[in-house]
Amino acid sequence: MSRTYFVIFWCLVVAGASAALAQKPAETNEKTYNLLHTTLEEQQAVRAEEENVPTYVPVIPERNMELTLTLGFWQINQEILAADGIIYKYTDKTTYFGDVSLSGQAAFHPQLRLNYNLLPWFSLEPVVGFSVSEYRARIANALSLSNQAFGEEENLPMPVDEIGEFDAENRSCITLSTGMNAVFYPRDYGNFGKGRWHPYLQGGAHHTWMTLNSDYTDAPAKMWDLSGGVGMRIIADDLISVRMEVMYHHMTVDFEPGRAFAVRDEGNTRIPVTRWVEGEGQVSVADYDAHTLDTFSWAVGFTADF
Repeated sequence: MSRTYFVIFWCLVVAGASAALAQKPAETNEKTYNLLHTTLEEQQAVRAEEENVPTYVPVIPERNMELTLTLGFWQINQEILAADGIIYKYTDKTTYFGDVSLSGQAAFHPQLRLNYNLLPWFSLEPVVGFSVSEYRARIANALSLSNQAFGEEENLPMPVDEIGEFDAENRSCITLSTGMNAVFYPRDYGNFGKGRWHPYLQGGAHHTWMTLNSDYTDAPAKMWDLSGGVGMRIIADDLISVRMEVMYHHMTVDFEPGRAFAVRDEGNTRIPVTRWVEGEGQVSVADYDAHTLDTFSWAVGFTADF
């Protein structure tokens, strides 16, 4: 009997030890962190540091250099050259005359400007730019004159019933200009140029050269382009601004006749720029009438502060 009690005793000891080991929590090597600030002083220091970060204030800086690129269109949709009874086509057998008018069209017009802000409300802008477009010719009252007729009665001009599809010029018109703009910000006068929105008035004078790929002239017309208009400058951040503007342009275009309307025989024969005058016949064109242009342009640009 004593042996039976002895076995039962040790079985109870083993069972109790196993239960105790199962309830003991497993040991771990993972680290724990306390993410909360331990003191009120540390929390106040972090809050003060956040409050001391300076807030950006949009402003037009004084005595500062900027660079602006604008992209827009110039509405040169007016008559730029015209002559009555002028040659518009030449063949070996016939010379054609008519009232010819050349008119421009809307031109792609980029400009590069170097801005210098003398004051928060006034700046000067040296400008260089160009424009690319086409011009179209219109022909009216067309006449044809034989190059092979003999005798005064046989060599009279005859009316042309239909003008050929490619008889009227439709070619390129290119301008190159350089000059100076003055920009006045009326809202910033006495306001130190603060704020994101800055309306402005702008005026300028540009020396402009206009070139036509035409048989009627082979030299650019030189003119002064006097411009004025309004715009809006929006300051995006301390480096970039956006500009939008509409400008009015006033200038006088005066082309000179070309040395030859056409060249034949590998340059050995030159056909002069002539016109047909009733009672006089063919006469050389000495000059063209000047044309005053009053046009508009619009542009969107980006200004970089450096």
